[in-house]
Amino acid sequence: MHPYTFIISLRAKHPKDDLAFMSELIEKQPSVSWVAGEERKTPKGTSIGGTRPNSYWVTRLTEEETDSETWQLEDYLEKIYKELTPKFASFASFHESGGRLELYVSLYGARNFGLIFSPDLLSRFGAANIELQLDIYPEQ
Repeated sequence: MHPYTFIISLRAKHPKDDLAFMSELIEKQPSVSWVAGEERKTPKGTSIGGTRPNSYWVTRLTEEETDSETWQLEDYLEKIYKELTPKFASFASFHESGGRLELYVSLYGARNFGLIFSPDLLSRFGAANIELQLDIYPEQ
């Protein structure tokens, strides 16, 4: 198997509610966040017109780009599932009111590589209403 690296972030989205509660619940500060209805601005604070259509909160779950020789992605996702499990009850009203959670995985590889996500792991994330998004960046 050819090596690859990955970064995993947790994203929360909601049509209107402030997602500041995520920082306390996840015990991490967001790298980016905003509340529905706020003025749209660049990261440097320049107004770009209009308002945010929804609320958004994102934080990294991997501290840095992680190498597959250190962690296989499948194993790291299992680790994240176990860390998030005690928090699932707190997400119930969030999901019921239109909130969405996703694990955003950025994958980087110089050659082809394969991943196998077990039906068990996928069904557990599905039952917890956590989406899995894979963005794959082949090195050129």
